[in-house]
This record gives sequence, structure tokens and C-alpha cells, in this order.
Amino acid sequence: MMLLCLPAVYGAQEELLDRVVAVVNDEVITQAELDSFLRPLYDEYSQQYSGEELVKMVQDARQKLLNQLIEDKIVYQEAVKQEIVVTDEDLEKEVQKFKQQMGKPEELELMLEKEGMTMKDLREKLRKQSMVRQLHDREIRSKVVVSPLEVENFYKENPDKFVVKERVKVRSLTIKKSDEARTKGIPDEKAKKKIAELQQKISEGQDFERMVQGSSEDGRSKQGGLGEWIDRGGMIESVDEVLFKTPVGQLTGIVETPIGYHIFRIEDKEPAKTRTLDETKDQIMGYLFQQKTNARFREWMQELKRTAYISIR
Repeated sequence: MMLLCLPAVYGAQEELLDRVVAVVNDEVITQAELDSFLRPLYDEYSQQYSGEELVKMVQDARQKLLNQLIEDKIVYQEAVKQEIVVTDEDLEKEVQKFKQQMGKPEELELMLEKEGMTMKDLREKLRKQSMVRQLHDREIRSKVVVSPLEVENFYKENPDKFVVKERVKVRSLTIKKSDEARTKGIPDEKAKKKIAELQQKISEGQDFERMVQGSSEDGRSKQGGLGEWIDRGGMIESVDEVLFKTPVGQLTGIVETPIGYHIFRIEDKEPAKTRTLDETKDQIMGYLFQQKTNARFREWMQELKRTAYISIR
């Protein structure tokens, strides 16, 4: 039964929301507990889907979340069974770290209010998370080893993964098309005239970066229009072709896209290359370690589930 198919259910009777949906050894998972995780997903999905498709998306999410809650219960119960302890000193470090991540004190207060939690609840949650991390270190991470030979073999067997495409870094000046022009996919004469006037001023010697800061209509204008590296093939074909044929330090002509009209200055270029083993060994080591850790976790979880009492209602 899916309780979150309709918003009206959120006002349903208390006993329905609090019914038990699963039992894990001697602990229960309630519908209210599951709903607290599912509700944000429902809000997100309901903006993208409707009808049967929405129901299916929510049902799938419910199943995954319920399984995650069951596994979380099992892991925490195992941490208690192994008598893993979090000292008051370590817990205080976790609390301070969390506060720093939240930023301003009022942001922490808003979060607690939104989640319906007190500081005591938060401390208990952080204590449990710390216990679980210690258990993972003991049962999973400490038992995973990646050898230098495995790293070397992965590099040799996956050459395509280490090819870096040709890339370019640009500074852009953008004048957007009107909403109507963008919607209909037609030119915008007013915007085209405006960028042509700016192009003329640049050709007369006005500073391009200052022109961008004063006139560009994209999100990078305050940074003088400087963007991140763009891989070959990362832009629409017409833009891609212009960017990669224009020399470093030079301006392109006016380039039209569905969004608007642009003038780019090529700031830097890098040719395509293959990264060496020395350049990538740490990355490969991390990737293989994560793969092995995930596999070890699945094996370990199956072991725990085989000896656990699990009842889904």
C-alpha cells in the first residue's frame, strides 16, 4: 500500500501514519519514520510526474528507502552488539564539526526546527553515525586492500579512461534573446543590434573584460565572463567549431545560440593527451578501493541479514 500517492494523505489519521511497516530484530520502522524521508522525494517527483507514472516513481522510492532504513537498523544494532563506544570528547568534536558545516547559528536552528529535532536529538544522531563509521572501518575498510599491480593492470586495461580531450578556456560576453525569441527559436533583432554595438566599441579599443562586467547578461559577468575549461564536443557544434579554431588571445565574431548572441575571447587551450600512470595512480587507487569497499559491504550486509529477523508489513 502506498500512503504517499496523494498530498491529502499527509493529513491522515495519526494511527495510520504511525503503523509499523517493518520489524528488524527487536526494533520497528514506522510509516511516519519512512514518510519523513519519502515526503521530500514526493514533493520533487510531483513537479515532474503525474498519474500512474508518479505513483510508480514514489513506490520505487519507497521500496529503496525502506530497504535502506532496514540496513541502517541492522548496522547500528551490530555496532551496539560489538560494544562500539563514542566518547564524550569525540562526540563533541562531531557536534562542532557539524555546526561549522551549517555556518551561522541561525541556520542550525532553522534546520533543527524543520526536522523537528532538538540539540539532544542531533547529538544522539551524530553519536550513532560515529558508531556506524567505526564499525565500517573495522568490518569493511580495514579488510580492503588494493595492490600496486591492480592499479597498473587497471591502467593498462582501460586506456580510454585516461584520454583527456582537447579543451579551451574562454571569456564570454552574452546578450540574451527575448523570451519570445527563445521560445519560438527565432532571431532577436534588438539583441543582435546591441551586441553589434558592443563589438564595435571593442574593435575601437575598449577593454573586453570591463565591457563584459558592464554589459554581459550571463551568470559569469561579475567574474569578467571567465568560464571553466570546455572539452572538445562539450558545446553545440556551431560554437564548438568557432572556439577551437580561434587562436589564444583572439576574439571570435558574434556567435548565435538558442540562448542569445555571444562574443568569446580565447584565454587558453590545451591539446588532447593521455594521462600517465603516475598522474592517475591515486585516482585509480581510490576508484578500486571504493569498488572493493562496496562489494565488501554487500557481502557483509548479506551476512548480517541472514542472521537477522526482518519482517516487512
